[in-house]
Amino acid sequence: MAKAGLVYLRPVPVVYFRVQGPYSTSVNMAWTSMLHWLDTFGLRKSAGRGYGLARDNPRVVGHEKCRYDACVELPSELDPSALETVHTQRLPGGAYARQRHVGQYEQIRDVVVQMRDTWAPNAGLTIDARRPIVTIFLCDPATVGPDQLKADVCIPVSAAADNGRSAA
Repeated sequence: MAKAGLVYLRPVPVVYFRVQGPYSTSVNMAWTSMLHWLDTFGLRKSAGRGYGLARDNPRVVGHEKCRYDACVELPSELDPSALETVHTQRLPGGAYARQRHVGQYEQIRDVVVQMRDTWAPNAGLTIDARRPIVTIFLCDPATVGPDQLKADVCIPVSAAADNGRSAA
């Protein structure tokens, strides 16, 4: 597994489709809607980066209440009528632990679990539950083979409270 590091994500205006339910099905449903919208308005090639926002921890809210947003950067040349069928928001910025994933996008869940449950605590970081887990999709699956897909998995973090250390 690749080494994780810390980054600051800037707030970015995006358009999105949200689907509620287990991530195992909602991710695909949200991206199917987004890609259809992009294709309908001829925006697939000109759209900016894709972002997946996993807004809820299924351990806390239950799988059926999890919300997932499939997002793309707000295209600069957008017909106002296109906004009638999609939502807009600003990607939550801040400090994130980031790890590059290369391979099938279906394996991203394993990266999230490892970063959340092992890497972040060992690095003295806590998960910031007020912000979503963000996956930045760097490749379009229509143009790249499944084993060459790249994505940055970003877990919102903050410094762990004291960790039993005292300032000297």
